[in-house]
Amino acid sequence: MKKLLVITLLALVASFFTIDAQQYYGRVSDPDGYTNIRTGPSTRYPITRRYNSGYYLYYTPMNNGWSKVYSGARSNTFMGYMSTSRIVRVNPNNGYSSSPSTTSSMRSGYIVDPRDNYVNVRTGPGTNYAIRTRLYVGTYVYYSGSSRWVKVYNSNGTYLGYVYYDRIRR
Repeated sequence: MKKLLVITLLALVASFFTIDAQQYYGRVSDPDGYTNIRTGPSTRYPITRRYNSGYYLYYTPMNNGWSKVYSGARSNTFMGYMSTSRIVRVNPNNGYSSSPSTTSSMRSGYIVDPRDNYVNVRTGPGTNYAIRTRLYVGTYVYYSGSSRWVKVYNSNGTYLGYVYYDRIRR
């Protein structure tokens, strides 16, 4: 009986200290347009932030219908917990086994910003140009150009506008 108790206790301790299971890459998809990130794996826990539908992130599914979620830009930055039903698994090329033909000659990366959770996409190469849309931190993009401002494209190769080069993590 003591041996069984010791073995069970050791198994519990080992499972507590094991490294997280496989991480996957996914996109937030919620009919409300956003999903809450919580401090724990249940709606009982407080909301710490919201991710808009279309936001890309890394996640580790748990057995209880929740996932641990990590920054889309850095797969090792733990952000909180999200309902697994609100995540659609994709690969970094958005379902393509390789880059779409329109983006095959482009570089790719993730949107990053040290101050905000989004980056403005402009109609031209500078802050004096109008804002066309926003890209949220963690969004996977293709880009081209060699100056401080680059042209960005979504994962389907659709042109979006200009983003400051330092806002893309390669």
